[in-house]
Amino acid sequence: MKKNEFSHKEYRRTKHKLNRNNIVIPILLTSFIVVLLIFILHEINFDIKEVSGASALIFTSFASSAFILFLMPYSKAAKKTRFIKSYLIAGLFGYMGFLLSEAISFYIAAGITIFMVSLLLFETDSEHPPALGIAVAFLLFKIPIYGIITLFAGMAILVLSRYILQKLKILSKASEFRVR
Repeated sequence: MKKNEFSHKEYRRTKHKLNRNNIVIPILLTSFIVVLLIFILHEINFDIKEVSGASALIFTSFASSAFILFLMPYSKAAKKTRFIKSYLIAGLFGYMGFLLSEAISFYIAAGITIFMVSLLLFETDSEHPPALGIAVAFLLFKIPIYGIITLFAGMAILVLSRYILQKLKILSKASEFRVR
């Protein structure tokens, strides 16, 4: 075992020791960042009140990702590259699924979209579970192309927030430890 590499059992024990004393501040910051994210995305014309179903799926995906990125920084799903790739794949294929559903049966388009996004997340080593909710949101609620802009803005806010919190030493860098 290399230095800074944990077995799964050691990882579980260590993550609580590392966070036990300072968990309240990251939880408060995560809550603040998600609320800020909702506010900013609402202001760039993704109307939360009128498109509640789409908003619910997109914002629950972002809130789930924020939990993983900020409160589980040692997990594999918390890697910044996995988060970014997974959301790009989910957003682009979710939008293509929405377009496909205009030409063929919605259920077939949904099956193709979910299959393709899942396969690509696996094949590109970008497993970040909340991303699949993004693809489903685009398809179910027929989110137009500006949804991609909303998606990029949300991703940028979460990545930038994580970077700032790491620089301020509020969050430890996920790359310091690896789970084998």
